[in-house]
This record gives sequence, structure tokens and C-alpha cells, in this order.
Amino acid sequence: MSNVVVVDASIVLKWILNETDSSKALTLLADWNDREIEVYAPSLLVYEVTNALYRHVRKGEIPFYDARRGLTEIIYKVIEFDFPEEPDFNIRAMELGQQFGLPATYDSHYLALAERKECELWTADARLWNSIRGKLVWLRWLGDYPTPSR
Repeated sequence: MSNVVVVDASIVLKWILNETDSSKALTLLADWNDREIEVYAPSLLVYEVTNALYRHVRKGEIPFYDARRGLTEIIYKVIEFDFPEEPDFNIRAMELGQQFGLPATYDSHYLALAERKECELWTADARLWNSIRGKLVWLRWLGDYPTPSR
């Protein structure tokens, strides 16, 4: 098994916000930490998560402090960011988006990174999961991770 995984924004937001399956996502992260697995994401994750947190702050659902803490104490301390400088990576993301009929290339950048790193990509994004389920063996669904016992 690889000592690297890629995560998308849907997983990371569950580490910060109190959402359905947040406990699963946090247990998964703890498991990775115990096994010294490195967590990667494409650089666009920062923008996606920052925007989602900002929307929650604007709606009054979380205080600004919690959003800031999520960025500084979780995202920047847990995730290794990949900033591909070669156009081939973005071209591959477009190819994957086209192959799976995705509406945009955001999700396919996560796919391209996991493909390049030859590791699993974990998601809690139902739209992505339903589009690709069973077509890429390394795409993993948070819902399949065992529920933590109380």
C-alpha cells in the first residue's frame, strides 16, 4: 500500500466543519497519521476550501476565528500541496474530465494528481463518486470507511 493519499475539498471540509460523516473523516485522518501516510492535494484545494469557509462565515454558520483556525491549523499543517508547473498535468486533468463527463476540471485535477502519485484519492463528493464509481479502483468513497465506534 502506498504511503501517500490525495484528498479533495469535500474531505478537508469535514475535518474543519461539523458535517455528516465528519467523525469518519477525522478517524480516517487519525489512521493516516498513525500509519505516517502523507496527505496531498492540488493547490486549488486551498482556494476551494477558503471559499467554502468564507461562505459559512458570511451566512453566520461559523465564526471567522474557526475558519481561520481551519486554514492555519488543519490545511497548512496536514496537507502537502502540489503545484504542477508543467502543462501536461493540466492537459491530463482536461482529458480525465472529458473521459468521465465532468462539468469542470476542478475534480479532475484531484484525479490527475492521484494518478500521477499512483495513490488513492479520497472523496465525500457524491457527484464525483457517482460519475466515476467503479471506473477507477483507486477512487475511494468516505462513506465506505468504517464508522467509528463510540
